[in-house]
Amino acid sequence: MKVLTMNIGILLLLCIGALYQAFRTDAWNFAMLLFLFAIILGFYFLVPVFKRKSIPFLFILILLDITLLVTEVELHGYLFLLMLYFTMEVGRYVSTNFFRIIICSLFLINSAIGIIISSYVPFIWITLFLLISYLLIRLNELDKDYLQIRDTYESLLNDYRIQKRQSYHNEHAARVEERNLIAREMHDSVGHKLTALMMQIEQYSIKENKEQYRILKDMTEECLEETRKAVRLLQVGESGGIASIIALIKKLESENNIHVHFTTKQGVLLVNLSNKQNAVLYRSIQEGITNAMKYGSSKAVHITLGVSPIGNLTFEIRNPYIHKHPFHYGFGLDNMTKRIEEGQGKLEVLQLDGEFILQGNIPVGRGEK
Repeated sequence: MKVLTMNIGILLLLCIGALYQAFRTDAWNFAMLLFLFAIILGFYFLVPVFKRKSIPFLFILILLDITLLVTEVELHGYLFLLMLYFTMEVGRYVSTNFFRIIICSLFLINSAIGIIISSYVPFIWITLFLLISYLLIRLNELDKDYLQIRDTYESLLNDYRIQKRQSYHNEHAARVEERNLIAREMHDSVGHKLTALMMQIEQYSIKENKEQYRILKDMTEECLEETRKAVRLLQVGESGGIASIIALIKKLESENNIHVHFTTKQGVLLVNLSNKQNAVLYRSIQEGITNAMKYGSSKAVHITLGVSPIGNLTFEIRNPYIHKHPFHYGFGLDNMTKRIEEGQGKLEVLQLDGEFILQGNIPVGRGEK
């Protein structure tokens, strides 16, 4: 947007300068240039409509060459600068070889115009035109090389993200498979042996009604129950609490070009969250990062988890935000606010100088499961 504004500003300054000079020189030249510039600006702003972007620029260059033949010498400087401006513009839309053809054609046409107007070839101007033409050709070549390098970089970056995402999924799948394998081994080996042991103790306790057999049986039942709990935990695909948030951050960083600075303060890892509170915290962090990716001014997000003086879990999500207009509650922020308030918590949304901040407070220890 800044480049476009600067280009339009330069073009308007050149047009105004030429019109002012024509107004001082001759009313006929002023009227002709005013009509000409209206056509030129019309074609310039209609460039996005054309399938071949070079066509309106070539038409503008032809108009400027014709105008050189019928205007006073005082206006030629502005017309040459306008021709240079549109020559640079057309270089953005054509190949290097075609751009060289355009430069050579303009050189021959303007040399002929110089002979017709001055009855001799203005060697100083031609030398300057050749120098500028060479610089324009080199600039066009560098621009094409830059575009090719940028396309290659974006392609490699996209491939890298795909590979990183695939690597993450493969690692996650391998972890889940390994956990399931361990769970099956524990169930089939340890669980079955404990069950068999408990049955043997039960038989001995029936034959010999002794207190020691009852104690052994109780201990075996406790071991079997602990083993079953461990198997159930190993078979869970997703972890909860802080571990789930770390997994979320890792996933988003692997799929998007975003950098998350995650900080936990003292006491956070000791907080006992219920399943519902885990879900509220997870969805809030997820929505905060998504919001930062959509509207943030950079790819950096700062997340801090802490514990309030009364033992509630607090979180803060900061990201740069330089937009002048105030934020408005969208679907995501509304949902986040309702979800936190349902758990008796509170969410504050702040827009400070250059920063957008989400501050949440989630009560814990309410006995929810």
